[in-house]
Amino acid sequence: MKLTIALVLAMGVASGHPGGTTASLGDNNPTDTQCKTSAKADIVLLIDGSWSIGRLNFKTIRNFIARLVSVFDIGPDNVQIGLVQYSGDPNTEWHLNAHPTKASLLKAVANLPYKGGNTKTGMALSYILQNNFRRHAGMRQDSRKMVILVTDGKSQDEVVTHWQKLKETGIELYAIGVKNADENELRSMASDPLETHVYNVNDFKLLPDIVDELTLNLCNSIKGSDVDGSVVPKESLCHPSGTVKWMLCKTSLCNGAPRQPGASALLAAAAILTVLVEVLQ
Repeated sequence: MKLTIALVLAMGVASGHPGGTTASLGDNNPTDTQCKTSAKADIVLLIDGSWSIGRLNFKTIRNFIARLVSVFDIGPDNVQIGLVQYSGDPNTEWHLNAHPTKASLLKAVANLPYKGGNTKTGMALSYILQNNFRRHAGMRQDSRKMVILVTDGKSQDEVVTHWQKLKETGIELYAIGVKNADENELRSMASDPLETHVYNVNDFKLLPDIVDELTLNLCNSIKGSDVDGSVVPKESLCHPSGTVKWMLCKTSLCNGAPRQPGASALLAAAAILTVLVEVLQ
């Protein structure tokens, strides 16, 4: 009987439905996936607030950001998230150290105003290097530095030179394009490997579809040498002591590297074998 239950649960893990449940995809509900790691990260969200987005779509972006934020342990010793909204000129909505709790950060996201204007991504990239990745803004020397760019169009200024300056400082960039975004431009800005750092969807309503994969890749980048880090669902299969007995991806397997063909199947098989070993023991 135990073996049968274990197989059912393991198949759920392998298919992305741990314990027979799925992550919530409601418009206003945070994802059920959580990034568990002791590594530090300073993340600046660079959000396009140009007129082409529109107020209704900007609400969708707010929901997308809320779901993204909800995955991480927010705090001065964990993950810090700042936000810059840009159009014709960039504006810091809040610095990295402005919100030391997840509740405070989510409240700020819900109240994020819509800026409006043009799309000057190059200027925005230069701005965050000069103003947001600074100690006075909360940046920590021992953290992973990351940018998550969300835009719906081609920049009206040059971007590659500004991105190169960010790259030289060790900052990692994820580029997310929506609707009329220029994929070649996104790829010219994103960090390697492009397979895990570039996302492009045809409509704002499709943004929720990329949350789980994006946060998984972010978590793998953040944890770095933290071999105990993992991405797990809240309702995960656990030992009675509470120790999680499976991981979607260990640092030793991925660590931000592009996933090779068949890697997902191997990880799924590993999850099944882990559960079976526990039961048989």
